[in-house]
Amino acid sequence: MPHPYRFAVYQRNRRAVLEASGYRCTYCGGRASTADHVVPLALGGSHDLGNLVACCRRCNSQRGARLTNDRKATGRIGQRSRRW
Repeated sequence: MPHPYRFAVYQRNRRAVLEASGYRCTYCGGRASTADHVVPLALGGSHDLGNLVACCRRCNSQRGARLTNDRKATGRIGQRSRRW
């Protein structure tokens, strides 16, 4: 099976997302060179335009295969439970 990032649909959508964002990272505003999956492929995401955002390599590698707000949600739940 070929590598999932070598599919023509991913490469085409990656270019479209980067151009639409002006090559700016969605998360930090730095220079974007990759397209990040909002719902990771490992969690059932796809290469659709609606599931891709422009991202720099640093932010993309830090995020890994998590949903965008996993870390934020975990922090909020912990704070709420401590207040009760």
